Amino acid sequence: MGISGKAGPSRAWFILPSLLLLAGLVLGGIAISSFITFVRADFHDYQPGSSISATRDGFTLYVEDGALGPDGLRDLRCAATRPDGATPLRPSSGHTTLSNSRGTFVAIASTPTDFRPGRYTISCHTASAGVDVPLFLGPRVDLAAVGRLVVFGIVAPLFLGVCSVTLFAILAFLRYRSGRIAREAGSLH
Repeated sequence: MGISGKAGPSRAWFILPSLLLLAGLVLGGIAISSFITFVRADFHDYQPGSSISATRDGFTLYVEDGALGPDGLRDLRCAATRPDGATPLRPSSGHTTLSNSRGTFVAIASTPTDFRPGRYTISCHTASAGVDVPLFLGPRVDLAAVGRLVVFGIVAPLFLGVCSVTLFAILAFLRYRSGRIAREAGSLH
């Protein structure tokens, strides 16, 4: 009469949605941690001519908003120099601003992705003259890193969470349905 002897999914099947949920929570936690680290990073004054210690993560150079004027960024070229050579810094695309308790800062140049750690001296020049505005070092702004953070830190955890809840609901429904069918079959005998 359409009653099958199939049992519903075993409890072991519920491990899969639990693992998906755990993976989503771990990815979300890593994203939140890296976001907090970026937000808590502060800007440091750069004293012209002094050397800085740079890590593999690199850095971004900032100036106070409005310090260079409307056309000041157009032909600005910055470099990080070591005793064995200079590394040109990539000009920031667009108008990236970050604010903290000290003011609003505009990103002017960032280290390339293959940046070598070490001690560097920073220099910035325009075609017309040198730059004499105060420079600040801060966290590296990288659009590719932001894209990865969005994909792996927001989209993937949400997708894994939705898959986990959906799979859990399907398994719970199948388990409930098989129990009901078994009870109905038992009452027919």
